[in-house]
Amino acid sequence: RLSDEQIEQKLIKTTEQIDFLTDIMDDVLQLARLQTRHFEYKPSKLDLNTLWREILDEYQSRQDIHHKFNYSSGTNIPSIQADKKLMRQIITNLLSNAVKYSFPDKAITITLEHVDNWVCFSVQDEGIGIPEDDLSHLFESFHRAQNVGTIHGTGLGLVIAKDAVELHGGTITVVSKVGLGTTF
Repeated sequence: RLSDEQIEQKLIKTTEQIDFLTDIMDDVLQLARLQTRHFEYKPSKLDLNTLWREILDEYQSRQDIHHKFNYSSGTNIPSIQADKKLMRQIITNLLSNAVKYSFPDKAITITLEHVDNWVCFSVQDEGIGIPEDDLSHLFESFHRAQNVGTIHGTGLGLVIAKDAVELHGGTITVVSKVGLGTTF
């Protein structure tokens, strides 16, 4: 017979596994919708500075996140025509990866700027970095870098982010060094 504590631990593990499988299913469905264009793309006037601040407030209020976020925004960032839901997903995927693959005592730096008629943002962490051999496969479905160990992930977040960025007419790039961090 299991003790109450053992039952509780098994329930916690089961819940974690269900959450992980749900994340995978959600990501697969989102990616399929993006790649087959079977979703409602609703661009509207969007203030990215406001959206970034909202998402960062959400992250900073979470009990499980202990990172310091350094956010800077240039002056005169114009509003853009974008699908708010997809932009939120792009930002959340990049921010989630930065949190997931960096140490809690390290800062995550986010920069939003207006450069040559483009609104650009970067997310930079001081985390584990991505091995050079993995960089060319980073935006392939289910690919996970060889150094992620037991860190949970579906291998779809960056593919979704890339497809959503490109749908908006943008590009996504990555610079990374193992042990020093990554910038998207």
